[in-house]
Amino acid sequence: MPMIPEGLDKQPLKDLVSQLVDNNFNCVRLTYAIYMWTRYSNQNLNNTLHELDVPGVIEGIHKNNPQVLRMNHIQAFEAVVNELGRQNVKVLLDNHVSEPKWCCNDDDENGFFFDRHFDPHEWIHGLSLAAKHFSRNTAVVAQSLRNELHGPRQNEGDWYKYMSKAAMAIHKENPNVLVLISGLNYDTELQFLKNKPLKINLGNKLVYETHLYSWSGIGTLKLKDIWIKQPLNRICALSIRGLDSRAGFLTMGENAAPLIFTEFGFDQTGGSVQDNRFLTCLQTYLAGRDMDWGLWAFQGGYYVRDDDNVQVEETFGVMNSDWNHLRYPNFTDKFQLLQMKIQDPTSKKANANIIYYPLSGQCAKVNHKNELELVTVSDDCENKNKKNNSWRKVSLSKLHLATFDHKSGKTLCLQKDPNSSTIVTSKCICITDDSQCLDDPQSQWFQLVPTNV
Repeated sequence: MPMIPEGLDKQPLKDLVSQLVDNNFNCVRLTYAIYMWTRYSNQNLNNTLHELDVPGVIEGIHKNNPQVLRMNHIQAFEAVVNELGRQNVKVLLDNHVSEPKWCCNDDDENGFFFDRHFDPHEWIHGLSLAAKHFSRNTAVVAQSLRNELHGPRQNEGDWYKYMSKAAMAIHKENPNVLVLISGLNYDTELQFLKNKPLKINLGNKLVYETHLYSWSGIGTLKLKDIWIKQPLNRICALSIRGLDSRAGFLTMGENAAPLIFTEFGFDQTGGSVQDNRFLTCLQTYLAGRDMDWGLWAFQGGYYVRDDDNVQVEETFGVMNSDWNHLRYPNFTDKFQLLQMKIQDPTSKKANANIIYYPLSGQCAKVNHKNELELVTVSDDCENKNKKNNSWRKVSLSKLHLATFDHKSGKTLCLQKDPNSSTIVTSKCICITDDSQCLDDPQSQWFQLVPTNV
């Protein structure tokens, strides 16, 4: 693998970073391989690309970023970090793998301590080199230990031993960065910390991270199709309950710790119903907790993927394959609230609720006709009326706002009118837990999100 950030064959580096800024991202989780630091640090990038036999990639980099071809891998990586910093984008250094290759499979020998390509001592050495190298670079604000631990060697004993050592090693070389600690099973499981907390002293720099995809599953149901084969209110509720049980609990109670949702993703071509449903559900979790998050991925494609697939498109990428427009047309609306600060711990402003409509990412406000309509998220969305006693949350997902209509004798739910931006009341969709009710209720999903900003 080339061991350089993607996209340098498509656009000038300055323009690549500008795309991030223009799309309201303020931090990049920049991935690297341990071997880049421990085995290939002085290898010339041009030589690596020639060894990989990727003439199209070389031609593209020569056209858009010719200076990079004269650099070694560390210099090229640092050039990207520096440009991010120049445009006020912060960097989370993410150790994705040891051997530079696509991640991840259970049999990739790259997943857990003492795998063929996961020597814990070389790993800690590589982390230390990265931490020391960027210790004076103010763009770098965080460094993770490892992307997604996985595979048959996983065990809690080695996790506690080596994650503790690695965290302390980074902190020693750069005490200014946040140190992100991932869990087991592709970073979906941290629940073992309930019984045995990680006892290391990083000052206030220790942060946990977690990941989730539509196929990550709920308990033993590791099947993407659960999002279409079971009632959506049930699956969303179980997913959120599972998230809190496996990771979210860390942010609660007397010994609460920071948690960042550093990776999730969805098919941005819009072609996966399962991913679309998963995303809308997850949006309510992130918005309701005002949680920081990272999305896989920004890049429109890869120089090389799976060793021999050259210039491969990334359908989960925010950008298209040419890096010149968004792949998902509704991305800006869909993510607008998630990209805003919702809670400010220094604010003296009283909480007000935003009526959030996660299906589109918009919010509801009263228009001049005294109707509720969906608009771009703004201060006008704040609902300061405390007299909302006639509306209650119903269904397992708690995402239906319902009221009892005495005239008809029926319970009615808020719903977006299919032909306009107006919000109306309608017969509630699948608010009871009925396995036979597989209609899509997302048009009726509304969330009251408190904000003091």
